[in-house]
Amino acid sequence: MIRKLANDALFALPCDKQYNFFNGGEKQSMKHQLVLFALICLLGNLPITYATDTNAHYATQTYTHELPKGAVPLAQSKECASCHPTIYNEWKESSHARSSALVNPAHGAVHQAFLKAMKEKGKKGNYHCANCHAPMADNIQELMTGAAELDSNNWTHTEGTGCTFCHRIDSIGEKETFNHYKLNMDGTLYSSNPAKKDLPHATEQSSLFTKGEVCMGCHSHKLNKKKVPICMMKDVSQGNCLECHMPEVAGPSTVGIDGKTHRSHTMPGGHDIEMLKKAVTLDAEIISKDEEQHLVVTVKNIIKHTFPSTNPMRMALVKVVAKDKEGKKIWKKFTKSPLEDRQALFFKAFKAGDKIGVPSWLADGIAFDTRLKAGETREITYVLNDPEIKQVDVMLIYRLFPGKAIKAFGIPENGINEKDYLVAQKSLTL
Repeated sequence: MIRKLANDALFALPCDKQYNFFNGGEKQSMKHQLVLFALICLLGNLPITYATDTNAHYATQTYTHELPKGAVPLAQSKECASCHPTIYNEWKESSHARSSALVNPAHGAVHQAFLKAMKEKGKKGNYHCANCHAPMADNIQELMTGAAELDSNNWTHTEGTGCTFCHRIDSIGEKETFNHYKLNMDGTLYSSNPAKKDLPHATEQSSLFTKGEVCMGCHSHKLNKKKVPICMMKDVSQGNCLECHMPEVAGPSTVGIDGKTHRSHTMPGGHDIEMLKKAVTLDAEIISKDEEQHLVVTVKNIIKHTFPSTNPMRMALVKVVAKDKEGKKIWKKFTKSPLEDRQALFFKAFKAGDKIGVPSWLADGIAFDTRLKAGETREITYVLNDPEIKQVDVMLIYRLFPGKAIKAFGIPENGINEKDYLVAQKSLTL
């Protein structure tokens, strides 16, 4: 069988125009390209069992994590709740529990927009994202080829990334374009703790958990067919994922044991404002230089991977607003787009030829990547020319989705997706 990449299917749509993601462009005519761009941004890394749906309007390659034939079936996460109620309740509030398009409003909107776009072009839609957004699906191959649709009455479609999926990961297959997981046969549950006997289920200690490498089947890397890194964590991160994303918190992991702490299964990340506040520091000062007033802003990344992280949708930016003595805004660094002040934008953008801001599957390279590297400190300087400026407010803002993407894909504006998250702020008086 010819080993083609999953994103080959994403290149199948004709592209007679290129959409500029940042500065406008052919919004309606490029609807299909935009939808596919979002899918690439939101899907994880799709592993390795191959099948081709030759009945589709265009060839679709599917990739699934390996659950061996005849293996013990995956169990619903609520079955774990009786012995692990604290962990179960934490997981229920996590993004892993809400990863399915049937549960996650933003991901669901993108998936529906994709299906609609395919239908309008007379082509067959599918759920490419199932591999990492609904990895427990009992018909994952059919979902990914379009032979089946998501079913809200099927718990394996709504479960997201559940307990027995992660805790049965036996190994990670490392590949150039993306990684994949192999799950075990007998249902043994792995963790970072030594194995114990006389439990309701078999347990075993796994180095994938003790070293924090278990995340890297889906969160390692994703390249497009031109080998452009769409998501790339393995080369931009240091240390153990669990230190920050599964910290030790108070309380035992299991009913009836004396443990004082356990690793939190809320797995906070970019959706958690307190997590964001721990990721970077912001400082600002006014310096007189050559008879001018200079505002010097310093942003430092204090986490062990880039800020923002690997999802191409995520962005952060420094926003500067100057006010007069009455508190009236008289100057700000950008008015419409953060690209007006690129030095203060932390974002990765793709290019195709001379065009900047193209969808990731069209990319032949990185136009710019201004994200902060692990441990990086960056200074940004502004000259304050207006003598009426008496106060300057400096804000570090984080966004889950660019505004144009929210409108293009119909992502719900629910107070979360469109929000400007205020990570840090400084106010200075002249």
